[in-house]
Amino acid sequence: MKNKDYKTTLKFAFGLLLILIGLLVIAFSNKIVFPGLERLIGIETIVGKDNVVYQPDGSNYFTNPWRMVEWVVSVVIVGIFIISFGIWISGIRIKFPARKGEDIPN
Repeated sequence: MKNKDYKTTLKFAFGLLLILIGLLVIAFSNKIVFPGLERLIGIETIVGKDNVVYQPDGSNYFTNPWRMVEWVVSVVIVGIFIISFGIWISGIRIKFPARKGEDIPN
């Protein structure tokens, strides 16, 4: 019996950790995730080689905002996927209250 309780507690803790990681990915995508992706795969890969303008001081600008929107949406989807997986692993059940005065069909 103790072993089952330990496994349940471990799964719940792991699920909560995944939920926290997913929330952090979404919240800090502009400060941490995108600079990391830029260093990992390159800004030319993210927005396209023709859409990067390099400045003499070493900085760069992007001229294609839709590509950045696509990357933002993809990072948010990954964060939501991690959160959903954490909810599933932890066994958290989300219950919505029934509407009062309405019949619910079976």
